[in-house]
Amino acid sequence: MPNFLQTINDHFDSFTKSQKKVANYLTNNLNNIAFYTLDELATEIGVSTTTIIRFSRALGYNGYSEMQKDIQNHIQTKVKLPDRLSIQKEHPSNSLLDDSFQNDIINIQRTLAAQNNDDLNAAINSILDAPNVYILGMRSSFTISYYMASRLGEIRENTHLIQSVGMVYPEEIVSAKKGDVCIAYLFPRYSKLSATILSWMKNEGVKIILITSQDYRVVRGYGDIILPCSISSLSYKNSFAAPLCLSNYLVAAIAEKNYSEAQRVLEKTESILSQGFYLGL
Repeated sequence: MPNFLQTINDHFDSFTKSQKKVANYLTNNLNNIAFYTLDELATEIGVSTTTIIRFSRALGYNGYSEMQKDIQNHIQTKVKLPDRLSIQKEHPSNSLLDDSFQNDIINIQRTLAAQNNDDLNAAINSILDAPNVYILGMRSSFTISYYMASRLGEIRENTHLIQSVGMVYPEEIVSAKKGDVCIAYLFPRYSKLSATILSWMKNEGVKIILITSQDYRVVRGYGDIILPCSISSLSYKNSFAAPLCLSNYLVAAIAEKNYSEAQRVLEKTESILSQGFYLGL
């Protein structure tokens, strides 16, 4: 949504009086309305819900929900954490649990609908064929990358988690070469370190499978295969429920397509774990 406010300015003269009222409010309160329902926003501005819907369509959106999603993507990318917390929508104590779960269900459904079978198959085949698979995620995304590395490492050898502990990431990726694959989790606010690593790996001929947000226009150049995920959240941080589901699918698909290899690696893993790793209680 880099040109959202400019689009409002470009259309301003063609708006009705009520639509200009909406435009003025959005221009001055963009961050505050990102999580308003349509009814709440109409009440706040003092116009009808129909006016807001017509306003959003005048800007080229299908409706209010699509416009609001664009605004939310902008906030996730640009707004600082304390500001995100300050605009977090308040929920009645008896609805937050249901709303939070429903939000993640919607994220998962949107992510499923956004997948392209050709891209998924290309990602799976690339991982199967790669001599080495590197997995990258910084800050909050490291939690998913760690999970993916632990699951994928159980069913295929030469899986490498890029941890960058003590800034040793050059040594962690220095052996990456053409034919290898990097699974990268890159979400707003995009990590500059992740971008630097991905740029270097692409130059070395490493294929990048980029798991990112649905509005990936600004980072699409970092990936060879892009798997978009819906990450909207009721809280001040992104929700990773959908990327986690997508990761689970990739691991399951790889295990199914390369069953004998997965079985062999799992047996070796189990032989290590059986050497006093668990208490056996």
